[in-house]
Amino acid sequence: MSPAPRPLPLAPLRGQRIGVIGAGNMGQALLGGLRRAGVPAAALMAAERDQRRCAQVRRLGVRCVSLDVLVERASIILVAVKPQDIREVLQRIGALRQGRGVLVISIAAGIPIRAIQRLVGKHPVVRVMPNLPATVGSGISALACARGVSAAEHAAASAIFQGVGEVVEVPERLLDAVTAISGSGPAYFFTVFQALREAGASLGLPGDVAERLAVHTALGSAKLALAAPGQLPALIARVASKKGTTEAALKMFRHRRLSSVIEDGVKAAARRSRELTAMLDTQVGA
Repeated sequence: MSPAPRPLPLAPLRGQRIGVIGAGNMGQALLGGLRRAGVPAAALMAAERDQRRCAQVRRLGVRCVSLDVLVERASIILVAVKPQDIREVLQRIGALRQGRGVLVISIAAGIPIRAIQRLVGKHPVVRVMPNLPATVGSGISALACARGVSAAEHAAASAIFQGVGEVVEVPERLLDAVTAISGSGPAYFFTVFQALREAGASLGLPGDVAERLAVHTALGSAKLALAAPGQLPALIARVASKKGTTEAALKMFRHRRLSSVIEDGVKAAARRSRELTAMLDTQVGA
């Protein structure tokens, strides 16, 4: 099922030519989100070496062009390549767009703004951490802007990612924490779903039924939490009646220190993100 169109503030994108370098899952998700939101195909282009992916992009009505053509023509360049390929791309942007400003948006994990700026030159840079649910229009992306990014450029970057979900803004120093919560987070929830599937099966439920119960319960619970921000303890209390089934489970979770296990896992992810960022910063800048 295709994601539903999301309301998008199109004004910041009017008159812009948006080029996406790298048409993998995330690149295609962003192009698809923009098309569904009403951005004309003529305002979009992609650069991608894989011809199968180019064919998928064309089905969105979007042109596949060479890297050089995209860099020359786009007013917003979204870099969606793997970290190991980003140096060549950024160097090409820097070489072809000297003296002609272009907004550079990178979703490459672990590549800091300073490394991007070393290669592209004096262009405004926005670094974004999206997550996998963006591919079904339900993601959340964290934006970190370099100094000098204008209000209009910030609005344009935000609008692009609103096409595939929610958007928050954080200082770049907090992107490792964002990675640990929302970037890696889908895998945490999939792990919980798998555990609930197995627990249900151990109690006699068919595995597919237990999985469906778990996933839909999570979906509904997320909607309740979104409707009552900051009210998680109250929501827990609404389910956990005195001496009832939920309280029995929560007591076991506390006994096994579930909250501490989750916190330790998130901190391990953030620590690894910092290590990878330091390593990639050195490699890209070398």
